[in-house]
Amino acid sequence: MSDENAPIAAEHAPAEDKTTRQLRKSVSAVPVPEDAIGGCAGAHKRFVEEGAQGTFFMRSAPVPKIEPPPPVPAQPLPGNDELYVICEKRDLRDRYAKSFPLMRYWDDGKTRPWDVFIGRMGKTYFAYVNECPHTGGRLDWEKNNFFEPNFLKTLMCGKHGAQFDTATGVCIKGPCEGKALQKVEVVIDEDDVCLTGVNLDLDAQVGEAAVDPNVDTVLENNGFKLQSTKRTFSN
Repeated sequence: MSDENAPIAAEHAPAEDKTTRQLRKSVSAVPVPEDAIGGCAGAHKRFVEEGAQGTFFMRSAPVPKIEPPPPVPAQPLPGNDELYVICEKRDLRDRYAKSFPLMRYWDDGKTRPWDVFIGRMGKTYFAYVNECPHTGGRLDWEKNNFFEPNFLKTLMCGKHGAQFDTATGVCIKGPCEGKALQKVEVVIDEDDVCLTGVNLDLDAQVGEAAVDPNVDTVLENNGFKLQSTKRTFSN
């Protein structure tokens, strides 16, 4: 650029504030040796000049390994106040329980198998998740055999003989004594036995529930078909 253009360039240059101007002057005032060397070579040069004894080593700090956060396991969607008709009262005789393979909605948008059994003790109906708190296996020692076979007063896991109270689901005898089955709320609507407090897909064709709830496995239907009736609960 010629000298005659210099005033024009200065005229259009951005104005420098006071702080920037002072910082520029202080930086430019620091003397920089012509033979200044940085990095490893510079460190070694200073090591020699200072007359240090021994072997010169220079190691970089280890880079910490960054682990990705663990995946958040899927969870069942919170229940709602709808009534899901599962069977009729006449389908359950006294001191008898029956397994119903259902499909439950999860918070990742998928549905997964969920096995529930509904039983009757006198005029009282109850429902629990078909999963023993001892090992996580099914309770029924044979298909739909949930009651202790001698007296038919308690529920019994067929694998290790744990016995559960029908009203509370608490284990009263066996290897998991004190633990309880997962209770599901039952509502009797006229002649229908319904479940509520859950989020179900009654149109799905499913079989027995998978052991691992995070496995996206839909088993074949074993001849059981749910009534696709869904009602809104009202007091």
